[in-house]
Formats: sequence, structure tokens, C-alpha cells
Amino acid sequence: MGTLFSFLFFTLLVGLVTYLRTRKEDLHTSKGFFLAGNSLNGWVIAGSLLLTNLSAANLTGMTANVYAGNMTPIAFTVTVVPVLIYFCAVLLPTFLKGGFTTIPEFLESRFGTSTRRMVAILFLFSYILSAMPVALYGGAIAINLLFDVSGSLGIGNELSIWAIVWSLGIIGSIYALYGGLKGVAVSDSLNGIGLLIGGAMVFFFGIYKVGGGDFFAGAQIIATKNTQVLDAVGDVADNVPFSVLFTGMLLHNLFFWSTNQFIVQRTLGARSLKEGQKGVMIASFLKILNLFYIAFPGVIAFHLYGAGHFENNDWVYPTLVRDIMPEVFVGFFAAVIFGAVLSTFNSVLNSSVTIFALDIYKPLFGKNLTDNEVIKRSKRVGIGIAIATMLIAPFIMYFPEGIFTFMVKVNGLFGAPIFMTLLLGYFSRKVPVFAVNLCLILYVLVYGFFVFVVQPEMHFLHYMAMLFLCFAGLALLLGYFFPSERSEIVSVDVAEVDTTPWKHLKWVSVLALIAMVGTYVVFSPLVLVDAGREKTIPYGVIATGLIMVFVVFGVPLLRKSARQREAPSGEGN
Repeated sequence: MGTLFSFLFFTLLVGLVTYLRTRKEDLHTSKGFFLAGNSLNGWVIAGSLLLTNLSAANLTGMTANVYAGNMTPIAFTVTVVPVLIYFCAVLLPTFLKGGFTTIPEFLESRFGTSTRRMVAILFLFSYILSAMPVALYGGAIAINLLFDVSGSLGIGNELSIWAIVWSLGIIGSIYALYGGLKGVAVSDSLNGIGLLIGGAMVFFFGIYKVGGGDFFAGAQIIATKNTQVLDAVGDVADNVPFSVLFTGMLLHNLFFWSTNQFIVQRTLGARSLKEGQKGVMIASFLKILNLFYIAFPGVIAFHLYGAGHFENNDWVYPTLVRDIMPEVFVGFFAAVIFGAVLSTFNSVLNSSVTIFALDIYKPLFGKNLTDNEVIKRSKRVGIGIAIATMLIAPFIMYFPEGIFTFMVKVNGLFGAPIFMTLLLGYFSRKVPVFAVNLCLILYVLVYGFFVFVVQPEMHFLHYMAMLFLCFAGLALLLGYFFPSERSEIVSVDVAEVDTTPWKHLKWVSVLALIAMVGTYVVFSPLVLVDAGREKTIPYGVIATGLIMVFVVFGVPLLRKSARQREAPSGEGN
């Protein structure tokens, strides 16, 4: 009873506060519904970014991978720091100055309407096939185990997963389609606070349990016994080899944190460039701290249950929560998981509706419609997208490599070519439209065939990087022989917010980079991990150091280059 009460209390509290904060918002205009009326401050943006990314799929999936191997999967959360700095310093100022609402809209300013629509369609497929189904399925696993839904209802696990997926999907759709981005961001921030508290409780109670009722004894056991589980560098046989940090992992992070609509949309809703940059940098520190929320539970589970204890490793996280936390806190944490699922689902659904409305429907069919009419019709499409997602989500249980690997593999199918398009458009003056569109299509077809059908021995993140270089090179080659007549992004400063940069961005960026490198040093044979892999460590430290040097010195140069590119068109207006 205590579990159910605390679950309902926190869930209803978030819903009530979100309603009170958004009931007076204007949700009948594009800016109001899709960009929260440019009213988001740095802390709200940071909380929304954290919760949008930190879904139940990440909690269950990454914990499962750490439990089965070691800490190498933290690369997905820790190494986003240089990417976020690049986004803050180079891309975000351009997006806000141009008054863009979607990434496809931005790409249209360089490549035209055909590329805009093609990228918009890729975004929608990515969200329908991966981001939203994964969020629902991950949440369904957690809630099923925390509340023993299948046992209570006397039904099998598969049927209970279907029931929970549809329940989560319906509630998330209401949040997203009737609250707009402001409602999504407010609920994200509240759930973010709950997640920070709940994650800290799992960390504390887990170590306490490992120590047999003594927190410090548990910490000593984790730091001194079976320390191979703490290795964040690893070797080539691990789930995330260190070498992929500089190939496909870099591409994955660049797409996800600088091009992905449902991430970028939070910053486009900032009340100023300063608040947007501040929010992103706060999120960068929170991403490093994420390892204690989504990786350390796997380490704790290894010490409590031993290797190979679970039939399905995706069950590790919810089982751990159920076993170590007092009953009343289990309900609270179930509410946090519930909120994290809704956060990701409704954020992506809101972004899907945004892309459909502004990049597909309005340019083709709604040029003479008011914003309110476009929003109404887009909501109907949003309902269809939600239903498709709820039909797809339960089938992820049959993917043999687990929920997290499924998500990253599918993201590679759509994310890398979208980022390739942005990179070519931003830094190349010669690549023509037909070359970009051709390479977009070829990348999706070739990657999909080899990764999901042929399944080569090469790690799929390396394969992603190889294809990226091949097709980006092909586009540049075509640009050399058939140079574009439309040579640069049409840049006009129509910003509706203050675009003065945050004065503390540089030194905060350096601190974030130091924290990133320090994390890898601590979780390596240099500090916590027993000796035996020392030969891999110098390369890791050198590589992370090179990233730090590039960001400190390279990002300012990229930013200067971007300003020079914008200057001619800016002077002409």
C-alpha cells in the first residue's frame, strides 16, 4: 500500500504543478506550442535535457551492460562534454540568430526544400522506430517488476508489457499534445529533481546493502574487490571498446546532442542565448554525474547477485531497486521512472509533431492556415504517431542484444546521415543538393543492410564512422565536379531573443573537460582498477587530453569561422 501511495502522490504532484505553470500559456501559436514562447531559463533547459535523455531505457539498458561487463558504457554519457561545448559555441548562436524552430528548417537555408523534407522524414522514422518505443518498453519493464503487474493480474510478462506500454503511451500523449513544449519542460524539471533524489537513494541503499548494513564497508568492498567491473577504459572485447570514442561514438554524440530535434528544441526555446548556453553546460556536468545513476547500479548489482544471475539483463535495474529500497521509497522511485518514461516519450512526440507541422504539413498543405489550425491538425497526426509507437514498442523484447544496443544501432541508421548533412551544409560551399540527398539515401540503405542483415564482425560504431567518411567524401567529390550554385547558408539575423553569449562559457567548458578526463582517470588502473591493463591507459589519457585541447583551441576557431561566414549576408541586411 505504501508503494502505491507514494507513487500516486508524486505522480499527481508533478501533473498538478505542470498544469498550474502552463494553464495561462498561449499554446495556439507556433512559438508558444513548439518553443514555449522562448521562455525557458538555464535550469529548466538543463533539467529537461537531462530527463529527455535519461529515459527508463537508459537506466535499465546501461545498468544491464555494466552488470554484464564493466564501466565502458559510461562513454555514452561522459564523453558528450566536448560535443555540448561545440554546440554551445558554434551551432546554438547560429540557430537562435536565424530564428529557426527545427533542424530541417535550418538545413533548408542551405540545401532547399527537398533536403528539408527528406531530413524531416528521417527524423520521424527515427523517433517512431527507436526513441519512443525504447522509452515505453524500458519503462514497462521497470514498472512490471517494481509492481509485479504480471503476478498481480495473473497474466504473463508479455501481456503485462503490452498493457503497461499502452498505458504509458496514452498518458504521455496527453502531456505532449495538450501541454506543448512548456508543459513538457516543466514536468521534465520536476521529474529531474525526483530522479536526482531517487538515483542518489539507489546509490546509497545499494552500497549500504553491499556492506551488509554499513555504507563505508560497502564502499570499501566496491573499491577493492572485483575492481575489473569499475574499468571504464576496457579493451577491444568489451561492449564499448575505447577506440569507438573517436569513431562512431563521436558521431553518435554529435548527432544526438547537436542535431537531434528533441534535444535541440529545448535550447531553441531559451529566453536568451546566455540561458541556452548556461542550460547546456549545466547539463554537461549532470551528464558526468549520470554514471552514478545509470552505471553504478550495475556495479552494485554485480556485487549483490554475482555474474549471470539474470535470465534477461534488462531486469537488473528494477530488480535492484525493488530489493534494496524500503517499500515507501520503491513507490516514489517508480513514480520517478514513470516520469522519466513520460519525459522522453512526450518530448520526442512533441518534437515529432513539431517536425511534421513545420517541415512537412505547413509548407505543402497549410500555407494559408493559421497557426492554431496547423497545430490542431498536427495533433491528430501526433495521435497516429503515438499509436504506431505503442504497437512497435513491445516487440523490442525479442531483440537479443538488449534494449540499449537496439537503441544505439537504430540511431546510427538515421542520426549519422542527418549530422553529415548538417556538417556538409555548414562547412562546405560546394556540395550540391543532389549529392547530399543521394548520400543520405545511400547511407541509410547500406548501413541498414550491413548492420541488421549481414551483421559484420566489426563493431557497428566503427562501421558507422566508416560509412560516414565514405559518403561524406562522395558528397565532397561530387561537389568538386558539380559545385553548388547555392554556396552557403542563408544567414539573416532575425533573432527574437538576446543573442549575447554567456560570459562564463570558456572557463566552465574547461572545468567540464577536466571533470570528463578526471572521470576516466579515476575509473582506470591508474586509480581504482587492479593492474593488468596498464598498457591501454596511456593511450586513453592521451586521447582524452587531445579532445580537451581540440575543444579549448579548436572550438573558438570554428566559432570565428562561423562568424566570418555569416558576416557577408548579415551586412547586407
